[in-house]
Amino acid sequence: MKIIDLKTSTKPLQRGDNVSIIAVSSPVNNHVNIIEGIKVFESWGLNCKNKVIVGRHWGYLSGEDSVRYSELHSEESYPLIACARGGWGGARLLERNQQWKEGWLLGFSDISSLLLSRLAAGFDGGIHGPLVSCLSEEPDWSKERLKSILFGNCV
Repeated sequence: MKIIDLKTSTKPLQRGDNVSIIAVSSPVNNHVNIIEGIKVFESWGLNCKNKVIVGRHWGYLSGEDSVRYSELHSEESYPLIACARGGWGGARLLERNQQWKEGWLLGFSDISSLLLSRLAAGFDGGIHGPLVSCLSEEPDWSKERLKSILFGNCV
């Protein structure tokens, strides 16, 4: 296990930052909830790069392991990677060497395994919080708390 270096801790988001929306677990079949979650991020001044392919299936997963791994560890760096939904499949990606980068990772359910992998590798910025598919349905206080954490404001 590595120790997190305070000099390289995750930087707060700023208006205009890009967010990568990905589905690394179960498939997404309802695009409406994803769009509503994206609207929340956009209302905070963030630019969303939606990489979710609605209806993409590989068995009970949102795609083949190699595809989902590539989406999680894309060549482009994003200040925030937000998971569309949980379910099952994220832990399967841990069978490969993880190429973590600085930035935030947001999700829960089986995304927890990815959050803990980041932490064990010495990367902070993991938030066990709302998935994009349910973000718009969170109470206002919950959305405000998440925004405060991401933008470096007091909670």
